[in-house]
Amino acid sequence: MITKNPMQLKAYIKKKAAEKHISAQLVMQNYMLERLLERISLSPYKHNFIIKGGFLVSAIVGLDTRATMDLDTTIKGFTLTHEAILSIFKDVCAVQIDDDVQFEVLGVADIRETDDYPGIRVSLKANYPPISVPLTVDVTTGDMITPREIEYTFSMLFDDRTISVLAYNLETVLAEKLETVLSRNIANTRPRDYYDIYILYALRVAECDKATLRRALERTTEKRGSAKILTQYPEIMQEIRDSDTLRRQWNKYSREYDYAKDISFDDTCNAIQKIMDKIQV
Repeated sequence: MITKNPMQLKAYIKKKAAEKHISAQLVMQNYMLERLLERISLSPYKHNFIIKGGFLVSAIVGLDTRATMDLDTTIKGFTLTHEAILSIFKDVCAVQIDDDVQFEVLGVADIRETDDYPGIRVSLKANYPPISVPLTVDVTTGDMITPREIEYTFSMLFDDRTISVLAYNLETVLAEKLETVLSRNIANTRPRDYYDIYILYALRVAECDKATLRRALERTTEKRGSAKILTQYPEIMQEIRDSDTLRRQWNKYSREYDYAKDISFDDTCNAIQKIMDKIQV
């Protein structure tokens, strides 16, 4: 999108936030992530990046139904080193687009061992002076995608056009979310995992192939060393339902995000149970 000045961009952002019933900060963050994504799509690395995580979920179900503050990717064709990732992102940020935004790579660091997966976290800044938006991109490698990544068409926030990048297929998105919820059990501190499964089930279940999802979950748990959850999920789900801590976390999440306000914790648990029962792992 071409704007005359930063004030005009802020006005567009504010209007979109009101339409979507989310904060202007979230819209600005997603707009800048979109600007970065378009640069990836125009770079020599278009076929090396595979989009996943919250940004992809948001694209699938709509920004007013799921918002995120960062970008999760997996990369193929490169060894995951600080030097390689730094070089790649500097090249991506150098891609020129007529959108008045300039990107700056601030640094790279290892993702903490306590996080979901080993990888590298890239810190960037999107600048449209005086607007300056910090961004985070997590990069992993060797992810188990079943059967394979897909070409995904992202719709622009403000422009009536799309960009095409590689992304997880729906079944792999769900498989990773299910594995996370079931393997972490009551130790999970991320209500959004429950929300993502619920909303993907509610809006996209007809597009999900049961056999592919079952295979994706089997391969994901095998890779992560958590295959036992496939047979223990009824007991795990009962523990989750009985957890006052998880219910409190969910209630806080549903108060903070308008799109989750009418969804109960039991609704999310029921969605998980239905999926697991249907695929008969």
